[in-house]
Amino acid sequence: MSSLHPLSFYFTTKDTNFKINTIVVQDIPRYISHSFVETPIYDFTDTKIGYKVSDDYIQQVDKNKYIVRLNNTYYIEGKGSISWLYIFENNLPKIYYPDNVELSSTIISGTGDYFDKTGTVTLFPKPDGYRLVTISFTP
Repeated sequence: MSSLHPLSFYFTTKDTNFKINTIVVQDIPRYISHSFVETPIYDFTDTKIGYKVSDDYIQQVDKNKYIVRLNNTYYIEGKGSISWLYIFENNLPKIYYPDNVELSSTIISGTGDYFDKTGTVTLFPKPDGYRLVTISFTP
């Protein structure tokens, strides 16, 4: 049985420390890019508890149809890290989640306190750039 309580935190694309670096691998005939994101994550008292890093891929598969793969890792200071993967279709070559659509996926890897833990990562992207995250562990 998991002794871990669910985690809840947020990050925002509007944070002054939100960093993104995109490398366009190919523009024509089909767009392909690889982006690297880093940003602090905060608990709901606005205290920084760690950071999110991701490497994100976009591949164009048809006119106005892009497959976006987001490889996310949340590092919680003093505790460890949790990684998860999310894939979606977009009509633009953008890595941002669709607003107001709850996303959910499984934990694929963990370190520290989260090593060998399973569970679900749920993210709710708001139009103002806030991303609300909840991680629930499987007993």
